[in-house]
Amino acid sequence: MPNSDASISPPSSSDLTIEKIKTGWNQLLDQLESRNRTLWLIFFDARLAAFDEGVLKLDFRDADKFSTSHDFAFVRDQSKLAILEEIALSIYKVPIKIEVLEFNK
Repeated sequence: MPNSDASISPPSSSDLTIEKIKTGWNQLLDQLESRNRTLWLIFFDARLAAFDEGVLKLDFRDADKFSTSHDFAFVRDQSKLAILEEIALSIYKVPIKIEVLEFNK
């Protein structure tokens, strides 16, 4: 009797698109907020700029649109991005590297 599980392959990052990531992004933010509200405040205004070869790029150019600055670039280090990557893995079932696009003002 053939093994029916053999035809089911785990998802790969090549199956994942920016549209699929956008669909689950609010779920990711909800999980981040329940874990660490401070981190949620740091990342809630990220725009999903691009996804290519397993790398998601976040854009924070809109952080200056408010009357007070929301530029938290100084706290967006790799340890905080790793938490996002961990939550993303639980949602999308494939590893995603997350990078932040930094722009000169």
